[in-house]
Amino acid sequence: DNAMTKLQTRNLYIALAVTALVVCAVLIRVLYLPYSGFWRTLLYNALIGAWGVSVWWRILQRQTRNCLLLAAALMLLWLDLRLIRFDFAQSPTALRRLWYAYYIPMLLIPTLAVYALFYLDRSQSRPLPKHRYILFAVPVALFTLVLTNDCHQLVFAFPPGQEVSGDPEYTYRFGYYLCVLWILFCALFTVVYLVRRCRIPHTGYFPWLPLVPKDAASIAVIGHTGYFLWLPLVPIGVAVVYGVLYILQLPWLRRIAGDMTVVQCLTFTAAFEACIQCGLIQSNTGYSDFFAVSPVRGLITDSRFVPVLASAGAQPLTEAQMRQAVGNTVTLDRTTLLHGHPITGGYIFWQEDISELVELLDQMRLAQEELNDIGDIIQAETAQKAKWLQLSEQNRLYDQIEAVTARQLARIRQHLIALQSAPDTETAQRLLWQIVILGTYIKRRSNLVFVCDKAETIDMTELRLSLFESAESLRLCGIRCAVQVPAAGQIPARCAVAVYDAFEAILEATLPGVQNLLFCAQETAQGWSVRCSVQGVRRPDAIPGFPAMQQEWDEDGLLYLSLCPVEGERV
Repeated sequence: DNAMTKLQTRNLYIALAVTALVVCAVLIRVLYLPYSGFWRTLLYNALIGAWGVSVWWRILQRQTRNCLLLAAALMLLWLDLRLIRFDFAQSPTALRRLWYAYYIPMLLIPTLAVYALFYLDRSQSRPLPKHRYILFAVPVALFTLVLTNDCHQLVFAFPPGQEVSGDPEYTYRFGYYLCVLWILFCALFTVVYLVRRCRIPHTGYFPWLPLVPKDAASIAVIGHTGYFLWLPLVPIGVAVVYGVLYILQLPWLRRIAGDMTVVQCLTFTAAFEACIQCGLIQSNTGYSDFFAVSPVRGLITDSRFVPVLASAGAQPLTEAQMRQAVGNTVTLDRTTLLHGHPITGGYIFWQEDISELVELLDQMRLAQEELNDIGDIIQAETAQKAKWLQLSEQNRLYDQIEAVTARQLARIRQHLIALQSAPDTETAQRLLWQIVILGTYIKRRSNLVFVCDKAETIDMTELRLSLFESAESLRLCGIRCAVQVPAAGQIPARCAVAVYDAFEAILEATLPGVQNLLFCAQETAQGWSVRCSVQGVRRPDAIPGFPAMQQEWDEDGLLYLSLCPVEGERV
């Protein structure tokens, strides 16, 4: 609010000063003071020159600034031409030529306004499209038509005999109206184009609506509350009304404001300044006001850390905090960070509000804790499920082992029952031998169940270990046994199981009378085959689980068993 009050007060002082100068010039004209034309021209030159200097300092865009400065120079030229015509020129020809020369600034100033707005929405390094330079040909053609009026009188028509008089009677022709139409077209086009390209929010395409800023930052950009986007139309409307009244040659108007040149220069200047004040033309002013009402919490100090300018939301800082924050980041509280950086002649400090970030971190921390709890639950559930799957897999394998060794387990139970009622030591020893042979098979067959459960093929070592351990148990029972199998290589899991089951089936069919046993397993073109020769047994009725196994006897009482190919189910 204080910043807005200062800005309004400054603008009021400027407006009062300009009004005082204009009133002073009008009084000089009305009172017919000596050298009134010179003094009035001097006042107007000072006024427009001061405005040109302010344009040089305020306007950022180089091309726009150049257009406005050239317009100011043309207005100064127009005023000086008027002074020379009325106070120094003597010959009728010079008077008429100076009068025609008025139309050079009259036509070029509105054209420069159009070119100024063309540069507003373009970067300084980006040139205008070439077709827009054609527009400049219109005022050139018009003021050329005016300057050559003596040859054709298409702009001003003089009565016969007054063509070369100093103050002739004349009437307006269509060339004059073309000039007026061009000036009006440029003025209206400039205002409409500025409003359509306006970057002030909430303005749209309605320049007659009041611009009411909604926050302090918008007020600082626009200037202050109370400016209207239709403000540039006021001087344009004044110029149009004045031009109509001037053509009607009203006596009172000619006495008070009979100087067309001055009125048009002042209205042109007022129109340009209204566009700057409304923010339609961006200016290099109001930074301190904008900084004061900016939502950024900033502080500018001199080289001794004495505050020079502070925004409304900035917290007071101690010198120690400011010294520590130069080039670093200081934590003022849980939700505020202080940054500092040296600038020309002092330092700038700004306070960063991180409350949203802190709130987000708190939410993330809570979410992380919840996720950790959920993760622990999921981990426990996963571990429990894995344990359950492991137990299920073990139960499945144990059930499979029990299924494939059910016959052997049943025979062991039978032998244990018989062992309890054995009549003598020899019978008990024979039963123990059979229990050892069956137990060895159960052990090695269980191992094959685990080895072959997930594999299509297994190493021959597993089959060799199973056969050799069973052969060793036979030798412990007094039965000579030899096993011949390949020393290395791979064998299908189902074939390995079938070979070992065939070995066990032959033992079960030939016990207890077997004395010598030779077992061979090899791979042939038809598949894996087994051959076995047994001595000391009677002819068995059948081999359990292998009804297709062939049996032959020789003259020495040896039993030959063979099966090719030997196959079994995958275990």
